[in-house]
Amino acid sequence: MNRIALFAFFLSAVGLLHAQEASPTPIQILEISANDPLAASNAPPKANPKMDKEVDLTKTANAPDPFAIEPPTDIPHPDKIPELTGPLPDEDDQPALPAINGTVEITAKDNTHIITAQVGNLIRIILESNPSAGYNWELYDFKFGIAVFHSSELVPRDTGNVLFGAPGDTVVTLQAIEQGSQTIALIYRRPWEPVDQAVARFAFRLEVIKPAETPAPPPTTSPLPTP
Repeated sequence: MNRIALFAFFLSAVGLLHAQEASPTPIQILEISANDPLAASNAPPKANPKMDKEVDLTKTANAPDPFAIEPPTDIPHPDKIPELTGPLPDEDDQPALPAINGTVEITAKDNTHIITAQVGNLIRIILESNPSAGYNWELYDFKFGIAVFHSSELVPRDTGNVLFGAPGDTVVTLQAIEQGSQTIALIYRRPWEPVDQAVARFAFRLEVIKPAETPAPPPTTSPLPTP
């Protein structure tokens, strides 16, 4: 190939490149049909329809609450429940307590002794304690039998109040209600400590007897009239 032919080939190649740059490849436009799922997702949102009917809020004030919880049907109405005038069905009948007719005092020196009381007597158990440190006397394994629990209190000594570290007295009071014999036990501990870690124990045997009958006064007689 001579030089003239080579130069002509070069010019034709350059002209072909310019022709391709002047006419780029056209963009293909995709047509989306109405049944295409993409058409629904790309469609503009529709305007909210207007309310055709007005709502009167004054008429819905007495409408039932859809979230209200219905009461159970097996519970009677409080106004229809009869008033309880006697003991509960499972409650044992408690005998009437006898009248208080005296007091028997028990102190630390009576430990392991036999104490005699009469029916109706109060039995006051007075033991030294230190409540400010958390320790206190309490009945242990007490069963209602010939005596019942009456009261329990802390009594300070002389000062009028319980000072920190100052001793006081725990007074546990029972009442004898019927004849018989029973062991009364107390333990000295702090409430959060187990029973087997009690630092002291106190017990005595209580003998309850029938109260002595008061002899009837002798009958009074009027002197015979003198003739």
